[in-house]
Amino acid sequence: MPPMRKWTINGDFLTLSPNGVARYGREVTLAIDDLLAAGGPLADGLEVTLATPVGGHDLPLRHIRTVHVPEFRRPRLPQVWVQLQLPRHVQGGLLSFCNLAPVAVSRQIVCMHDAHTWLMPESYDRMFRLAHRVIMPVLGRRARAVATVSHHARRQLAALGVAREDRIAVAWNGCDHALRWRASRSPRDYRNRRPFVLCIGRNQPYKNMELIWAMAPALAARGVEVLVAGEAGGAGALRHGPNVVALGRISDDELAAAMEAALCFVFPTRIEGFGLPAAEAMARGCPVIASTADALMEVCGDAAIHVDPDDVNGWTAAVIRLLENPFERLAMVAAGRARARLFTWRGVAETWLGLMAAADGVPVQAPGGRGAASAAPIVAGA
Repeated sequence: MPPMRKWTINGDFLTLSPNGVARYGREVTLAIDDLLAAGGPLADGLEVTLATPVGGHDLPLRHIRTVHVPEFRRPRLPQVWVQLQLPRHVQGGLLSFCNLAPVAVSRQIVCMHDAHTWLMPESYDRMFRLAHRVIMPVLGRRARAVATVSHHARRQLAALGVAREDRIAVAWNGCDHALRWRASRSPRDYRNRRPFVLCIGRNQPYKNMELIWAMAPALAARGVEVLVAGEAGGAGALRHGPNVVALGRISDDELAAAMEAALCFVFPTRIEGFGLPAAEAMARGCPVIASTADALMEVCGDAAIHVDPDDVNGWTAAVIRLLENPFERLAMVAAGRARARLFTWRGVAETWLGLMAAADGVPVQAPGGRGAASAAPIVAGA
């Protein structure tokens, strides 16, 4: 009987809010667990352990064993657990899903989601920038393999010298988790509001919230509200226009209800590694107007309307176009749902199992390109 192939998952993401890179870590872990439970060639002889700090959120795992590793001290200090404690509990290889990982472990596969701290450093505080700029290039040289979430991010990381392009695999994001959200559980009903556009706002310059505020008055003249979920806007949202409504942080179920009722989802971000909110909106049947950021052009393809992130008139015109053309909007709903089906967490997990098998020297067929549809995008305002 061949020896077991052992891998450990870096569960640091379980101490974080389940969004962004933490969402990626959570969903890939659950999907790997499902594949291990189902069996198959890539799962043969594979033993996976999840190492997580004490106090992290537990996952409903059937096949992956969880090990809780206490931390040195409270309050929790960034990277102490990852760099100093986790390496002592790694069995076999290590999977790190969220950018930073222990530099002491060379037999690992690490996912680097983007190069934002290089491209728009003003969006991050000094210590966050420093940690990423120091640790990621070291991992790019030492790790057995590097993954990222789009071909665009792969090119960016290579161009900046973080890792060689031939060592970076594309392991996408999935968005089918959004199908588990239940709009019926939302505390607010969005269906009887006047027409509104929805966005997820964050107070980081690269998210380009200035575009949202700039187009709000023109939308107000057409009777269209702007609903902002997330941290941006806050209690002072009305200063951006009487039609701007700050929802604050809302649950996934409420986000599903808002997406299903919205005229469209607007995503004017200047840079993205993948652009998960746009994919989630498409999965929920919400038409997407997205920026011309390369990753969004790649992920959304011709299922979204793409507008330059500085073209306020182009964004306003795109929203009004959907307001005045309900049949075009319905066509975009169908196209978005079809596009979203390209991005599944099972497919992402299969890619990771393939990378693990390759690291173990197990012959495996190269995984197919998920989300690689190349239809020409729609570009508005061009």
